[in-house]
Amino acid sequence: MQLSHVDPAIIGVWRWHAAIATSFFTAAVAAFTLPAAGLLFPLAPALVAIGGAFWIWRWPPLSYRYLRFGVDDTGIAIESGVIWRSRVALPRVRIQHTDVSQGPLERRYGIGTLKLYTAGSRHTKIELPGLNHDEAIALRDALLAEGGASGV
Repeated sequence: MQLSHVDPAIIGVWRWHAAIATSFFTAAVAAFTLPAAGLLFPLAPALVAIGGAFWIWRWPPLSYRYLRFGVDDTGIAIESGVIWRSRVALPRVRIQHTDVSQGPLERRYGIGTLKLYTAGSRHTKIELPGLNHDEAIALRDALLAEGGASGV
């Protein structure tokens, strides 16, 4: 099975998610440490902001590098993970239904998340983020159309 990367626009979405989370976390740390320390220890919010800068700039490209998927006649395989890597192979006959979702940032970047639902396994919902929205819809339809045989 040939594996390919998702749309690189997901890096921008992940960077925005990280920037929003980092700003809230930095503000919370500053709100709790600066009044208590009397401005003697502004180091904690600065460290959070520096760690957040790494998370915003370097982590999304790393995640993108290790997020790949492949589709063949038997089903779909998804590889992901920077530190803890996983490979999920889902046969077509196990797919019960699928969804394609888009949040506001995904809509802005023209991408979506393919959600695959199965029954009775450890992975009852498998998500593949970062697909071009039209590609996600086409992949959803192809997985359901060709998996006409019931797995039950």
